[in-house]
Amino acid sequence: MKPQDGMPAGRRAILLALCMAAVLWVSLTGSLSSPLEVPRLMLLAGLFLTIRVFFMKNISSPTGSGAIVMALGIFINGALIHFPVLNADLGRSLAVILFILFLFIAGSYIRDAVQKKAYTAHFADPVGSFAIGTWIAGTSVCGIVVCGRLPAWIPLVQVLFIGSIGLWFCFICRAGKSFLHFFESEAWRKVHGILFLSTVSTQSLILFWKAAFGAGAGYRLTAPWAILLGLIFYCMSFYLVARRYICEGRDLDLDRNWFNTNCITHGAMSITGLASAVSGVVPPVLTLLIWLWAISCFVVVEIIEIVRAVKRTRIYGMADGLLVYNPSQWSRNFTFGMLYAFTLNFDITQSAAVGRLLLPLHQMVLHSFAWLVLALLIFEIFVFFRDRLSLSVPAVRARS
Repeated sequence: MKPQDGMPAGRRAILLALCMAAVLWVSLTGSLSSPLEVPRLMLLAGLFLTIRVFFMKNISSPTGSGAIVMALGIFINGALIHFPVLNADLGRSLAVILFILFLFIAGSYIRDAVQKKAYTAHFADPVGSFAIGTWIAGTSVCGIVVCGRLPAWIPLVQVLFIGSIGLWFCFICRAGKSFLHFFESEAWRKVHGILFLSTVSTQSLILFWKAAFGAGAGYRLTAPWAILLGLIFYCMSFYLVARRYICEGRDLDLDRNWFNTNCITHGAMSITGLASAVSGVVPPVLTLLIWLWAISCFVVVEIIEIVRAVKRTRIYGMADGLLVYNPSQWSRNFTFGMLYAFTLNFDITQSAAVGRLLLPLHQMVLHSFAWLVLALLIFEIFVFFRDRLSLSVPAVRARS
């Protein structure tokens, strides 16, 4: 029995409000700041543990929960810069909070391993196992945030990077077997955008490597080939996903057969472009082509997403159509934030192919997407707590 079960609802609401107020105070106060941020880390960890034990459902983290870290981390690394007040007052605290969330989610996976249910929960499904890519990308994004906001923690981040490399090799071996299975059987009819996490995880390590160790000779030698490998994964994933939906044609049911993860179609290309721009090993003209592809995919996929949202609202109503939580929804926040981060780090003027249309488009993304990313993040946090803090489990209609 959870501690919340015997507590009156009014008392629980007061305790939750006090905990949230304490989190806000600890995050904003300057009296707790220190080079290592240890006091803030301990206090926030205790507060979050209290909220977790008393108010949240006692369930294991789904495989794709690493996307939570990815979405929050890319906001801190990218769109937060657009808001100087938030960036100055909350930057370091958000880095600490992100690291705590990373530890909580990783702890859930470790518990699954100890209880010997990790394989059936995370690895058994050929399609669903691609969500393991969020573990790698989440670790990478968290590590990059910590490097930028808490440089004293870099030795710890370097250890995380080495661990991520080992996890990536295991993931790629599993993904490779799944790709062969899709090409040799009819299993490709069940694929969706989750396959693009093979690209996202690979490119995230390029960014993580530079943040943790710098751009030495080994980095400059490895980065182009790693980016190329990620592009190969992207092409295979794109072929399989496009084949599925082309074959479905007019029989496609956007409610049942379109998945939140399909937005990674443009997010995977955005992180490829970000890795290209940050590493400096890809010519600007090729980076421009990647940016144009990401923008084009974004427009197509998000138009479909809007049509799907309208359809779900008509069928289920606003609450059950748009406010039902699924961890895969964080992938949308990540892809929006990644497109902004790519645009922010890509100097489009370096390409000779830039015309009158592209410069205004580049500026529009920089000036408008930060607000869009912030709005989507606040909305998703609301949906998350609406689900996790409720006593009853709603009928889940959101797609993974």
